[in-house]
Amino acid sequence: MRKLSFMVAVMALLFAGCGQSSRKQSVADAGKSEEETIVRDFDGWEAVWIQDLATKQSLDIFPDVEDSLVDSLGLRDGVPSSISAFLLRKGNVRMLFDAGLGGGESRMLPLLDSLGLKANDINYLFLTHLHNDHIGGMLQGDTVVFPNADVFVAKQEYDGWMCMDAGKKEKVEKIMGAYSGQLHLFEFGDSLPCGVEAIDASGHTPGHTVYKVGKLLIVGDLMHGVALQLQHPWICASYDMDKQASIAARERILRLAEDSVFVMGGMHFPAPGFLSLSGDGD
Repeated sequence: MRKLSFMVAVMALLFAGCGQSSRKQSVADAGKSEEETIVRDFDGWEAVWIQDLATKQSLDIFPDVEDSLVDSLGLRDGVPSSISAFLLRKGNVRMLFDAGLGGGESRMLPLLDSLGLKANDINYLFLTHLHNDHIGGMLQGDTVVFPNADVFVAKQEYDGWMCMDAGKKEKVEKIMGAYSGQLHLFEFGDSLPCGVEAIDASGHTPGHTVYKVGKLLIVGDLMHGVALQLQHPWICASYDMDKQASIAARERILRLAEDSVFVMGGMHFPAPGFLSLSGDGD
């Protein structure tokens, strides 16, 4: 049983890194932020939440949620969310975690530019998994967006997608093929550059990966709707390929984050993108 109440954790999400302790928002209002990048410091790394696209998750993707719970949380109009990525930099090292959606609505490249970076400045690209809203930003047409980045993805994830039907894996094959000379497939437990640790969080996809950098956990799609799933981790999104494994991964990573006082960064967290279960964002 999680030691802290749902509301404490949600308030930590709302206030983490914002420096505005007087802000008052309901769970349903979380994510109504015009900020597209939020910067935090972790163990000497500058960590930047990059909001590629602000959005709300439709309740349709949570088919098992009861109306009474939705109403009690004020979520009838949808669950606050985002499509996001994370940049970590220290000195000349610039690591990007996921590449966003790509396409006309993507804000990834303009936001990198606002941080004084171009796509070719990225040294490492770590992928949490291979859904399109995480890898679509790796190509513009047929052109590689991150030409100088070594790309890392769990072999379990890659192999899982390569076993899928041709129609489902077509775009994954195209993007991974375009980066074939830069692509590194790792096993869980392998040493990765810059002290990054990969944690098996399979379930959402065959090799869904959580990355640990110091006290920061980049949790990918562990939760599509924080306002629902933080207190009710057994709620699955329709995108979760293996629901029982997704639930187990969610419970395990949330327990790790709480017990070890880690801050989580999630690709579908609403603004400000960082969440501390301890109520201490540092």
